[in-house]
Amino acid sequence: MKRNPKISAAVAAVLAASATAARAAEPTTGEAATETTGIGEVVVTAQRRVENAQDVPITIQALTSETLSQMKIQTFEDVARFLPNVTQGTYGPGQNLIYIRGLGTGALGVQGEGSVGIFPNVAVYLDEQSAQLPSRNLDIYAVDLERIEVLEGPQGTLFGAGAQAGVVRYITNKPKLNTTEANVNAQYGTTAGGDPNTEVDATINLPLIEDTLAVRAVIFNDARGGYIDNVPATFTRSGWDLGLATNNGGTINPVGKVTAPGAVPADAPTINNYNVAANNINPINYHGIRASLLWKISDKWEALLTQTYQNMDAEGVFYSMPSTGGGQYGPDSAFFDPQHGKTGGIPLPENSVSLFTPSYNKDKFTNTAWTFDGSLGPIKTVYAGAYLVRNVEQQTDYTNYARGLWGYYYQCTGFSKSFDPPSKCYSPATTWTDTERLVHQSHEIRFSTPDDLRIRGLLGLYYEKYSIYDDTEWQ
Repeated sequence: MKRNPKISAAVAAVLAASATAARAAEPTTGEAATETTGIGEVVVTAQRRVENAQDVPITIQALTSETLSQMKIQTFEDVARFLPNVTQGTYGPGQNLIYIRGLGTGALGVQGEGSVGIFPNVAVYLDEQSAQLPSRNLDIYAVDLERIEVLEGPQGTLFGAGAQAGVVRYITNKPKLNTTEANVNAQYGTTAGGDPNTEVDATINLPLIEDTLAVRAVIFNDARGGYIDNVPATFTRSGWDLGLATNNGGTINPVGKVTAPGAVPADAPTINNYNVAANNINPINYHGIRASLLWKISDKWEALLTQTYQNMDAEGVFYSMPSTGGGQYGPDSAFFDPQHGKTGGIPLPENSVSLFTPSYNKDKFTNTAWTFDGSLGPIKTVYAGAYLVRNVEQQTDYTNYARGLWGYYYQCTGFSKSFDPPSKCYSPATTWTDTERLVHQSHEIRFSTPDDLRIRGLLGLYYEKYSIYDDTEWQ
């Protein structure tokens, strides 16, 4: 959902309580560790090493936890708003394509993209886990993050397939040994022309065994009010509809424009959307939890186990229409152009649609990740594994398809030369649904030489098993 700061007002209340043990916290897990050792210095792991961002010989943008909090960054739409060279093409929450420096794979459309869509070439990473999906890059809710890194340009050597144009990395905060702290954030906001927004998240860090074991957990719930209105409307078939004009006595010119209408069956039903018409139909809710357990096995080895769950429920649609999909089509309609055969319905106000069936997008994922970080003599060694399961259920109104050429074939009968009964058209109220399931398992082991050598090396082995189940139905 777009919440423009120019038209939105928000107030935030921050409650914090912390108690720090006498001994300073141990560093967090190796490669994901971040420290600020001087003014303006940001430590990143863009090259799979802990380095000052200014020393990394690639173009990198990093948003620290302080920046994320100050700018109220919570979704990727917020990220793209503040970073140059980073844009997105989107159909709504959880349905975006990322472009870096204008480079990215295109989309055929949102329907069936899991099976026929092009694999992205901007990779999305949650810590060590890649998580991209055609037209549905994982919309990770930005809570309790250490930073977000955006690496521009080809990154395939260190980040694998799908990173030809760049990488977006979400780096989470890790447990702190010997430190007890808690934090609660609450926000309330309003959106011009829409419903209010509320957000609350809570984080806790607890040491379990001194110098050895600690746990960190965060829970969040973000409810964003809708701002798109579904305007009451009716839908009446017209002889100027391309399907009826093509197959029932109309005339089509060589460029595919209707020049004379076809016949409309006498009993073709007129429908209305009064049962689904309402204001602010597109609320969205993000909620979830993440828990991490850090075990310092020895002076040289650490193990980290992280479990993440996120559920996004987006209702309605996140676009607007210039006119109703129903109403009176033909020479008397508001947008009828007899020269080109263009038809249109009743003009709609800004941020409005006329939909005839319910629309929604439910997107949830669980991710289990484990990391062992240590050294074999002078060689730094990291093993990272993860298992991601993502489920998407989407339904969208498809009634306007009745105006097109192919909608006629699904909704009307009696026009075939070998079929003599009188022509008949059934209800144009239709939907399409998409059910996707992503299962992603990955394992990686890396060996790297000491960071202070003039000549450094890195050797890695990587295994990935990636499967997408996609079932798209047109009803």
